[in-house]
Amino acid sequence: MIPLLVPDLPSVHDILPWLKQIDENRWYSNYGPLCQEFEHEITGLLKRENPNSVNSFSMVSTCSGTTALEVALSAYRFRPGTKVLLPSLTFPATATAVIRSGLIPVLVDVDPNSWILTPEIAEQALIKSGAKVVIPVAAYGCKINEELWQLFAEKNNCRVLIDAAGAFPSQTPRQKVDICYSFHATKSLGIGEGGGIVSVDNLYLDICRDITNFGFSNGTIHTAGMNAKLSEYHAAIGLAQIARFNEIKLKRQALYATFRSKLEFLSDKIQFQNADIPKLPTLFVIKLGQNAKDLAHKLHDYGITTRQWYCPALHNHQAFKSYVKNLSLKYGSLINSQILSEQLLGLPFHPFLSNTDIDYMCSSLAKALVENSQSSRAMTTVA
Repeated sequence: MIPLLVPDLPSVHDILPWLKQIDENRWYSNYGPLCQEFEHEITGLLKRENPNSVNSFSMVSTCSGTTALEVALSAYRFRPGTKVLLPSLTFPATATAVIRSGLIPVLVDVDPNSWILTPEIAEQALIKSGAKVVIPVAAYGCKINEELWQLFAEKNNCRVLIDAAGAFPSQTPRQKVDICYSFHATKSLGIGEGGGIVSVDNLYLDICRDITNFGFSNGTIHTAGMNAKLSEYHAAIGLAQIARFNEIKLKRQALYATFRSKLEFLSDKIQFQNADIPKLPTLFVIKLGQNAKDLAHKLHDYGITTRQWYCPALHNHQAFKSYVKNLSLKYGSLINSQILSEQLLGLPFHPFLSNTDIDYMCSSLAKALVENSQSSRAMTTVA
């Protein structure tokens, strides 16, 4: 089988110098020197990769991308029960972070072409719901326009938290617009487990820092927190990854471009996401004109692993049913999210794919699409 994702983490040789530093420092957690260096290096990397970013900003690291979302939301210090807008087409952790922070998720639709929640879609739902936070998701790693969301936040007096879990290093913060990243092993800059909150607001980041350390500030608990700190060992892997960044970037960009060009011959049968191409691609997702589940079964028979990312959409998960019934459907349709969750399909995407693998996947996809089309026509004729 061609695997869907294969993590690309540094070798033992790459990590060893950093591990020796941990041994010498005898500091293993609680914002040790490697963790501090990792935060500094990530911030510098974001600035280099986004030279047009208009603000000075910093990062607080966390032990995962999910805890980054929970900490970031908690640090806004909104009253329990405050409503938060988020797209139904996203990974469930976006919604569970809202709920676990004592807030109420309001699921809204996405644009049918970019597959992303836009300010235009969010505005009416925000007005009707009285939500104080919006979480646009950088779906499948594609960049979200921070400037438009800053204008939205200022106009509507709300906060915007971009869930950029798989979009590193594309997103940078602005006033009222904060960013959460994930450094999970399957992400393009994977460190095993880790995350980060990036903001221009240092006072806000101080609150985030306290929350990640149980809520301690000057020796006493000032806010209800959690243990969400990044360990020195994960920071060591992160620093080794940063040293490999240009190599990782070139490989992933070349792979993405090759995949896109070799699938152009199927442009009448599949659609690509109409959004900015990721700086550091993590996934490769296509939209079909048919149910992706049937095609996934055929590709599995050809030895190709696939996944329907964000499927089912949040409004179809049992854990979120009550929120859909009581809240979200009051504020608009979720039709685009429903269709996309049925028709999007993620193909294998990782730096260990060969050109032979890609050629085989493309030809198998074309064959499976024809077979599915013939099957559908046959069923229609019989009916």
